[in-house]
Formats: sequence, structure tokens, C-alpha cells
Amino acid sequence: MNNFFKKYIPFLMSPLAFLAFLLSGFSTCKAYEPRIHCQQDTVKVSDILKKISSTDEGFGRRVVLAAHELEGIPFAEAPDNDSIGTIVIDLHGFDRIGFANTVLALAEASRQKVPRVQEYERQYEAYSRRKGEDSGFASQLIYGADWVVDNVYRGHLKEMTEYLGGGGFKTKTLDYLTRHRDKYPAMKNPETYDKVRMMEMGYRSHRIPHMKKQSSSNKPLHELMQDGDVVIMLSNEIDFDIYDIGFVEMKDGEPYLIHISHENGKVVADPYPMSRLFKLEGQHFYGFRWLRPQE
Repeated sequence: MNNFFKKYIPFLMSPLAFLAFLLSGFSTCKAYEPRIHCQQDTVKVSDILKKISSTDEGFGRRVVLAAHELEGIPFAEAPDNDSIGTIVIDLHGFDRIGFANTVLALAEASRQKVPRVQEYERQYEAYSRRKGEDSGFASQLIYGADWVVDNVYRGHLKEMTEYLGGGGFKTKTLDYLTRHRDKYPAMKNPETYDKVRMMEMGYRSHRIPHMKKQSSSNKPLHELMQDGDVVIMLSNEIDFDIYDIGFVEMKDGEPYLIHISHENGKVVADPYPMSRLFKLEGQHFYGFRWLRPQE
């Protein structure tokens, strides 16, 4: 009987109950201290915080300023993909969701009267880990849907995707991590693997809201978008949901994106408006999510 419940309880739980389970974290896991890649990263984070904190701009503008400070940094595999999966403070390179977490953490930490690297570390953990607590690899928010659900629930982000209507939903089963277990050293540990698999059960046949690519040209959208808004381009892959993540910067009434360019392989302030960028790369994604960071 016990084996029956262990095997089937995730399917018997209501969606809300299962969401509560995901957001509750794993109470038996220990907390980890962030690791610093090198002293140069500490100095760079400190310098960026000092620069952004000197502005009296609102949070959205701080997000844009933080993103600009990271221009030129190349794409790299996630530095926290090791045998444990703890946070690594590394500004030499990051993957796309790592870029998003870095920008938001810098913007948040810059709001302190005396911004410190330790506050950046705390904010990075708050955005990048389930329930804001680093308890190893299984606590990482790697899927876009997981990242959005957790950060919307905790008040960091507001979902704007369905605000204008005209979009839709795409049903996906997000199980890339367990299907590619060999890519993640931490999942050699059976306990970690089981926790990741349990999380993925919540994203079986998951309905992902999206806006049509063509709507990026619509004036009503341009009038509502703001500096610092988050745009997630949704991957065509069957088991993953992020093609790219960018931050909006409004110029002459049109949204432009600061993102890790697939063409250049590094963080850029894209020279094309978002609508033009979507036409150039639209074959790689089916739609996009629109979110707004909350102060």
C-alpha cells in the first residue's frame, strides 16, 4: 500500500495542492553558501551595484541599466551545473536563465542604501531557486514555466501574457532534465534525480500561455510595454520551453531587447526592434511570454 501511494499520489493531488508541494521546497535538504568564481567577479558585481544605485530611476529602468552592464559577456553553460548544483557567482559567462537571474538580482540589490555583494547573492538565490532557497540542484528553476510559476507566486513577477488577449496555450510535457540525465552531474545522485522527476510531474501536459509572434508589431502592445519587462521566447523543443530571454528597453515607442544573442553568442542590446528580431528568428520559437518585474 505504501508503494502505491508513493507512486501515484502526484497524479491524485489537485493542481493547486501539487503547486503548493512544488513551492514548499524540500525541507530535509541543507542550505548551501554561494561560491565565488574568482575575486574579479566580486569586484565587478560591487562596481555594477554602485553604478546602478546612484540612479533615482524606478525598478524597470534599473533592470535595463543592469542588463546593459552585462553587454559583451558570452553565453556559457550554467556554472552551477556541478555535482551539487549550488549557486556560483560568475560574471564570465552564463546561460539564458542565468542572465535573467543576474540582471534581476543586480537591480534588486541596487535598491539598498548601501548595496553589497552579499545582497546580490541573496537576491540571486531568491530569483533562481524554488521558494528562494538554495538546497542543491533540485531547487534550481531551470524550465521557464517553473521559473515563472515560482516567481509569480512569490510576487517577483507579474504575468502579462494574457493581458491583451489574442494569444493561446500550448501543451507540453517538460521533462528535458530527466531525459538528458547524463548532462547533469548532480543527477547521478538517485535522491536528486527522484526530486527532479517529482518536480517534472507537475509539468506533464502543462498548458503554457503565449502571445503570437505577430503581435510583437501591434501598437497596443507597444503602448503597454515598459522598460525592464521580461520577454521569454518559447522553444519549439518538445521537452523544453526557453529559446531566449530578454529585457525590454523602450526606444521611440517601440520595444527593443537586451538578451544573449544566438547570432553573436553574447549579451547585446539588439539593434533591431523586437518585432524585427522576431521575424528574423521566428522559425526557432512559436510564441512568447511577457512578464513584468514587481517592485
